[in-house]
Amino acid sequence: MRRFIFGMAFVTAACGAFPVRAEVDKIIHVCDRQERMCPEFRPRVKAPDGWTRDEAASLKYGASMFVPNGKTFGKAEVIIYADGRYNKDRTELVQWVATSDRDWATTSGKNAKITTLPAVNPKVIINRYDNPSLKDQPIEVIAHYADLDKDGNSYVVRLAVSGLNETAVLAAVPLLDKMIAGARIP
Repeated sequence: MRRFIFGMAFVTAACGAFPVRAEVDKIIHVCDRQERMCPEFRPRVKAPDGWTRDEAASLKYGASMFVPNGKTFGKAEVIIYADGRYNKDRTELVQWVATSDRDWATTSGKNAKITTLPAVNPKVIINRYDNPSLKDQPIEVIAHYADLDKDGNSYVVRLAVSGLNETAVLAAVPLLDKMIAGARIP
């Protein structure tokens, strides 16, 4: 009987009776020409099919940088990146995004524009950011969601598609929905 109970407990745990959640990893690495230690808050997201994580660009920019297979960060027409922003005050996601967007709009020039897009998950806010004055990333689509690390610290995760032109960015946007579904957002 003990074997049966233990076996059922194992099967229950293995089958997901306990929720598996997304999580943010805290990574410390040397930066600024070996002068100091810098934190990186890396959300646990997987590269979409046909994409790979560019390790050098990820280290340089402090975010998980994904590029299409066969491309490098500097040569890709479109990239996907994921970063976590520490949310010390546990600001509600809607307010956090509104504040971030207001800051972005005031520093991005008169032609910058933010458009809210529909999200498949009600816990995710997706915005499109257009700034024609930026040569390298005139358009971005960013999905924002709240997450925690294993110690219970709060973060806002930004999962973004960024690129050189609208066609390339919009073609990659459906990958965000797949990555969001795979992240198991709490």
